[in-house]
Amino acid sequence: MKKKITIVFAILLVIVCATAFVACNGNRTQDDPPSDISRLTESYLAGESDLFAASLESGKREKMFIADGKVTDVEAFTELTLTPLKANEAESISYVLSAGESTLSGELTKSRRGEFKSNVTIDFVPEKITVTMGETTSEIELNNVLEGAITPTEALDIAREAFKDKLEQEAADGKTREVYLKLITGDRTNYYYYVSFIGDGVNYLAALISPSGEIVSKRA
Repeated sequence: MKKKITIVFAILLVIVCATAFVACNGNRTQDDPPSDISRLTESYLAGESDLFAASLESGKREKMFIADGKVTDVEAFTELTLTPLKANEAESISYVLSAGESTLSGELTKSRRGEFKSNVTIDFVPEKITVTMGETTSEIELNNVLEGAITPTEALDIAREAFKDKLEQEAADGKTREVYLKLITGDRTNYYYYVSFIGDGVNYLAALISPSGEIVSKRA
């Protein structure tokens, strides 16, 4: 298990560095308090069938993520991702998110990475998603993977404490870092908080934190 965690952490560190200039959409209003958080996962629903793994992630993120230690243009987001678990030739699929009488339907197109992904606007907490690909329909129950776990805010506090001395020294020197918090998994069963304090470019501190609040790996 420790070997698997280490591998997942190493891969994620490479991805974060390589995607330091990837953009997301968002705007900060004047009513929002100043913050050093450029990305924050606040809720995460997930499930899978024999055909697809589904996730619905909500939180906040920058409109244009640039690893420069500064935070601008933050907005709320909800992103739906469907990952094929079997090879298929479909370029688009349709879905229906539902909970009781509430539903939200739409269509997703395949990305370059082979996933079907899009931002969605939804005003209820879905209990399941029904996916249709050609003549095949797959129903997936969605579960809160953070149930029973520490909250994202608690994970952030743990990470801040782990790097407290360095962060305080940098703050005294006038240096700033932006905070990037994401939920990750290597097997879609065990989820971990990845918390990174990003300076300019590849200058970052990072910790991988378990649902119970244990730091299982860190980079300083």
